[in-house]
Amino acid sequence: MIDARCVATGSMPTRTLAAALLGAAAVAAHAAPYELIYTGTFNTTEALNLASASTPTYFAATTDFTIHSFFDDSSPNLTGLPFPSFRAYSPSLTTITINGSTYTVDPASVNASAGVAVAIFDTDNPFNNGRYGIGLIADVANDGAGIVGDFQTASPDFIASALTATTFTNYYGVGHGSGVCTSGFPPACPHEVTPWVLHDGGGDTWSLTLGNYEEDYPVAHTPGAPVGLLNTAQIVAVPEPATTGLMLAGLGGLAWLSRRRRARA
Repeated sequence: MIDARCVATGSMPTRTLAAALLGAAAVAAHAAPYELIYTGTFNTTEALNLASASTPTYFAATTDFTIHSFFDDSSPNLTGLPFPSFRAYSPSLTTITINGSTYTVDPASVNASAGVAVAIFDTDNPFNNGRYGIGLIADVANDGAGIVGDFQTASPDFIASALTATTFTNYYGVGHGSGVCTSGFPPACPHEVTPWVLHDGGGDTWSLTLGNYEEDYPVAHTPGAPVGLLNTAQIVAVPEPATTGLMLAGLGGLAWLSRRRRARA
């Protein structure tokens, strides 16, 4: 498994290498490798700061983010899950890009309380029956800190126990949570605050503190509900190792041609 803290950026060569390693591991385990690509926004109740800081640094305005999370369906479906229409997988690599900077995110396999898992709900889930849910959640069995988008359709359709590459469509809304409930049940409960653990390319550790809120889209689905901006999500099939090897060879060939042209000039 790739150590997320050793990957400095989400650049194309790094992501291609990550895909190659994941593909090789998945083939060895007779599994299907995937990448979750999720885009959304943070609001001003959420914060990003060095883990050593004594107080959170809240976002000054709505802030875009993009998540890339590599996983495969042979990684153990995390234990303690409450219903069959839900699957959660500890990723081999997750990156999040915020304000032009890319960080790696601790996975559930190395950080039980704050590390993230890819969370997938099919349309039979008991929370938003008839709609899909997709995102990242920490401490999955206890519904820890996370972001889960709510989509009315996916193309193609799928069930959680038979995952396939798909694009989620007809975005309906999103829920953010800062940590597990201290009493009661989500989403209407008091929450602990357990930041996601991020690492930058310079070796510094950061805390990403999520808020506790839900947003609807494109209109309020219940009276008085806040309306947010569009989120997008897709699960992409990662190329098999042979295909990725050809991609890497092609990149190498392009680099060689570029060097040769510069030498001639």
